[in-house]
Amino acid sequence: MISTVNNTLLGYLASQGLLSPVTAGNIASATSKTESTSSSTTTNSSSSSDETISQSSLDRAAGMFKTATIARNLETAQVALAADLRAALEKALAKLEGNVQFSVNTKGEVTVEGSDKDKAAVQAVLKADTSDPSLASRIATQASDAMALSTQIQQSAAISQAAKSSATPDGVISLYQSLMQQTASTSVVFSVSATSSTLTYPGSLKAKA
Repeated sequence: MISTVNNTLLGYLASQGLLSPVTAGNIASATSKTESTSSSTTTNSSSSSDETISQSSLDRAAGMFKTATIARNLETAQVALAADLRAALEKALAKLEGNVQFSVNTKGEVTVEGSDKDKAAVQAVLKADTSDPSLASRIATQASDAMALSTQIQQSAAISQAAKSSATPDGVISLYQSLMQQTASTSVVFSVSATSSTLTYPGSLKAKA
Protein backbone atom coordinates (compact mmCIF):
# COMPACT_ATOMS: atom_id res chain seq x y z
CA MET A 1 0.00 0.00 0.00
CA ILE A 2 2.70 2.48 0.99
CA SER A 3 4.73 1.82 -2.16
CA THR A 4 1.59 2.35 -4.28
CA VAL A 5 0.98 5.69 -2.59
CA ASN A 6 4.60 6.77 -2.83
CA ASN A 7 5.06 5.62 -6.42
CA THR A 8 1.95 7.48 -7.51
CA LEU A 9 3.17 10.68 -5.87
CA LEU A 10 6.61 10.16 -7.35
CA GLY A 11 5.00 9.61 -10.74
CA TYR A 12 2.99 12.80 -10.41
CA LEU A 13 6.01 14.87 -9.45
CA ALA A 14 8.08 13.31 -12.24
CA SER A 15 5.34 13.97 -14.81
CA GLN A 16 5.42 17.63 -13.84
CA GLY A 17 9.16 17.70 -14.39
CA LEU A 18 9.74 18.24 -10.66
CA LEU A 19 11.70 15.05 -9.97
CA SER A 20 14.35 13.24 -12.00
CA PRO A 21 13.80 9.54 -12.86
CA VAL A 22 16.95 8.58 -10.93
CA THR A 23 15.82 10.36 -7.75
CA ALA A 24 12.31 8.93 -8.06
CA GLY A 25 13.75 5.44 -8.44
CA ASN A 26 15.97 5.83 -5.38
CA ILE A 27 13.05 6.98 -3.22
CA ALA A 28 10.81 4.16 -4.47
CA SER A 29 13.53 1.59 -3.78
CA ALA A 30 14.10 2.87 -0.23
CA THR A 31 10.38 2.78 0.50
CA SER A 32 9.91 -0.78 -0.76
CA LYS A 33 12.43 -2.04 1.79
CA THR A 34 10.26 -0.85 4.70
CA GLU A 35 6.84 -1.70 3.27
CA SER A 36 6.72 -5.42 4.07
CA THR A 37 6.58 -4.94 7.84
CA SER A 38 3.53 -2.67 7.84
CA SER A 39 1.67 -4.47 5.04
CA SER A 40 2.17 -7.98 6.42
CA THR A 41 -0.16 -7.35 9.35
CA THR A 42 -3.08 -6.21 7.17
CA THR A 43 -5.11 -8.99 5.55
CA ASN A 44 -8.18 -8.76 3.32
CA SER A 45 -11.36 -10.04 4.92
CA SER A 46 -14.79 -10.83 3.60
CA SER A 47 -16.37 -9.73 6.87
CA SER A 48 -18.08 -6.36 7.06
CA SER A 49 -18.82 -4.03 9.90
CA ASP A 50 -20.15 -0.53 10.35
CA GLU A 51 -17.70 0.01 13.19
CA THR A 52 -14.73 2.26 12.50
CA ILE A 53 -11.55 2.96 14.42
CA SER A 54 -12.48 5.36 17.20
CA GLN A 55 -10.67 8.62 17.79
CA SER A 56 -9.85 7.56 21.34
CA SER A 57 -8.15 4.40 20.03
CA LEU A 58 -6.17 6.48 17.53
CA ASP A 59 -5.21 8.93 20.28
CA ARG A 60 -3.89 6.15 22.52
CA ALA A 61 -1.91 4.55 19.68
CA ALA A 62 -0.49 7.90 18.56
CA GLY A 63 0.53 8.70 22.12
CA MET A 64 2.76 5.65 22.47
CA PHE A 65 6.40 6.66 22.92
CA LYS A 66 7.70 5.21 19.64
CA THR A 67 4.95 6.61 17.42
CA ALA A 68 4.90 9.95 19.24
CA THR A 69 8.65 10.30 18.72
CA ILE A 70 8.37 9.56 15.00
CA ALA A 71 5.47 12.03 14.75
CA ARG A 72 7.52 14.77 16.42
CA ASN A 73 10.36 14.10 13.99
CA LEU A 74 7.93 14.31 11.08
CA GLU A 75 6.54 17.57 12.40
CA THR A 76 10.02 19.05 12.73
CA ALA A 77 10.87 17.94 9.21
CA GLN A 78 7.70 19.36 7.68
CA VAL A 79 8.26 22.74 9.34
CA ALA A 80 11.79 22.81 7.91
CA LEU A 81 10.54 21.74 4.47
CA ALA A 82 7.88 24.45 4.45
CA ALA A 83 10.46 27.06 5.52
CA ASP A 84 12.81 26.01 2.73
CA LEU A 85 9.96 26.13 0.20
CA ARG A 86 8.98 29.63 1.35
CA ALA A 87 12.63 30.71 1.15
CA ALA A 88 12.83 29.41 -2.41
CA LEU A 89 9.64 31.29 -3.29
CA GLU A 90 11.02 34.47 -1.75
CA LYS A 91 14.23 34.08 -3.75
CA ALA A 92 12.08 33.80 -6.86
CA LEU A 93 10.24 36.98 -5.84
CA ALA A 94 7.01 35.04 -5.28
CA LYS A 95 4.76 34.76 -2.25
CA LEU A 96 1.84 32.45 -1.60
CA GLU A 97 -1.48 34.23 -1.32
CA GLY A 98 -3.25 31.21 0.17
CA ASN A 99 -2.68 27.52 0.93
CA VAL A 100 -1.18 24.98 -1.44
CA GLN A 101 -2.02 21.40 -0.43
CA PHE A 102 -0.30 18.22 -1.58
CA SER A 103 -2.64 15.32 -0.81
CA VAL A 104 -2.18 11.59 -1.29
CA ASN A 105 -4.46 8.80 -0.05
CA THR A 106 -4.16 5.07 0.45
CA LYS A 107 -5.72 4.44 -2.96
CA GLY A 108 -2.73 6.15 -4.55
CA GLU A 109 -4.68 9.23 -5.61
CA VAL A 110 -2.72 12.51 -5.68
CA THR A 111 -4.17 16.00 -5.71
CA VAL A 112 -2.63 19.46 -5.49
CA GLU A 113 -5.02 22.21 -4.45
CA GLY A 114 -4.67 25.97 -4.33
CA SER A 115 -5.14 29.00 -6.54
CA ASP A 116 -3.78 28.81 -10.09
CA LYS A 117 -1.27 31.54 -9.24
CA ASP A 118 0.00 29.81 -6.09
CA LYS A 119 0.25 26.40 -7.77
CA ALA A 120 2.15 27.93 -10.70
CA ALA A 121 4.58 29.65 -8.31
CA VAL A 122 5.25 26.44 -6.39
CA GLN A 123 5.65 24.42 -9.58
CA ALA A 124 8.15 26.93 -10.97
CA VAL A 125 10.19 26.86 -7.77
CA LEU A 126 10.23 23.06 -7.63
CA LYS A 127 11.35 22.85 -11.26
CA ALA A 128 14.16 25.34 -10.69
CA ASP A 129 15.30 23.76 -7.41
CA THR A 130 18.82 22.32 -7.44
CA SER A 131 19.11 21.35 -3.77
CA ASP A 132 20.03 17.80 -2.76
CA PRO A 133 17.74 16.23 -1.75
CA SER A 134 15.39 18.36 -3.81
CA LEU A 135 12.27 19.96 -2.37
CA ALA A 136 10.12 17.72 -4.58
CA SER A 137 11.81 14.54 -3.36
CA ARG A 138 11.40 15.71 0.25
CA ILE A 139 7.67 16.22 -0.34
CA ALA A 140 7.40 12.68 -1.75
CA THR A 141 9.45 11.11 1.03
CA GLN A 142 7.48 13.01 3.68
CA ALA A 143 4.18 11.71 2.29
CA SER A 144 5.50 8.15 2.32
CA ASP A 145 6.83 8.45 5.87
CA ALA A 146 3.57 9.97 7.13
CA MET A 147 1.51 7.24 5.46
CA ALA A 148 3.72 4.57 7.02
CA LEU A 149 3.31 6.11 10.48
CA SER A 150 -0.42 6.54 9.97
CA THR A 151 -0.74 2.87 9.00
CA GLN A 152 1.18 1.86 12.12
CA ILE A 153 -1.03 4.04 14.33
CA GLN A 154 -4.22 2.71 12.75
CA GLN A 155 -3.06 -0.90 13.05
CA SER A 156 -2.28 -0.45 16.75
CA ALA A 157 -5.59 1.32 17.33
CA ALA A 158 -7.55 -1.31 15.41
CA ILE A 159 -6.08 -4.30 17.24
CA SER A 160 -6.60 -2.60 20.61
CA GLN A 161 -10.19 -1.74 19.80
CA ALA A 162 -10.89 -5.22 18.41
CA ALA A 163 -9.44 -6.87 21.52
CA LYS A 164 -11.74 -4.82 23.76
CA SER A 165 -14.83 -5.42 21.64
CA SER A 166 -14.53 -9.14 20.89
CA ALA A 167 -14.69 -12.07 23.28
CA THR A 168 -12.96 -14.67 21.09
CA PRO A 169 -9.67 -14.75 19.16
CA ASP A 170 -11.54 -15.26 15.87
CA GLY A 171 -13.73 -12.28 16.71
CA VAL A 172 -10.69 -10.11 17.38
CA ILE A 173 -9.10 -11.02 14.06
CA SER A 174 -12.33 -10.55 12.12
CA LEU A 175 -13.03 -7.14 13.65
CA TYR A 176 -9.44 -6.03 13.21
CA GLN A 177 -9.53 -6.88 9.51
CA SER A 178 -12.87 -5.11 9.13
CA LEU A 179 -11.59 -1.98 10.87
CA MET A 180 -8.50 -1.86 8.69
CA GLN A 181 -10.64 -2.02 5.56
CA GLN A 182 -12.14 1.30 6.61
CA THR A 183 -8.76 3.07 6.29
CA ALA A 184 -8.83 3.14 2.46
CA SER A 185 -10.26 6.66 2.41
CA THR A 186 -7.67 8.22 4.71
CA SER A 187 -5.03 10.58 3.37
CA VAL A 188 -1.87 12.52 4.10
CA VAL A 189 -2.05 16.26 3.45
CA PHE A 190 0.90 18.66 3.40
CA SER A 191 -0.39 22.23 3.44
CA VAL A 192 1.82 25.30 3.01
CA SER A 193 1.02 29.01 3.14
CA ALA A 194 3.09 32.17 3.42
CA THR A 195 3.03 31.99 7.21
CA SER A 196 2.30 28.42 8.29
CA SER A 197 2.31 24.76 7.35
CA THR A 198 0.74 21.50 8.50
CA LEU A 199 1.16 17.78 7.88
CA THR A 200 -2.01 15.86 8.72
CA TYR A 201 -2.84 12.16 8.69
CA PRO A 202 -4.94 9.82 10.87
CA GLY A 203 -3.47 10.04 14.36
CA SER A 204 -1.40 13.15 13.67
CA LEU A 205 -3.22 15.77 15.72
CA LYS A 206 -2.87 14.06 19.08
CA ALA A 207 0.59 12.76 18.21
CA LYS A 208 1.80 16.34 17.80
CA ALA A 209 0.26 17.54 21.05
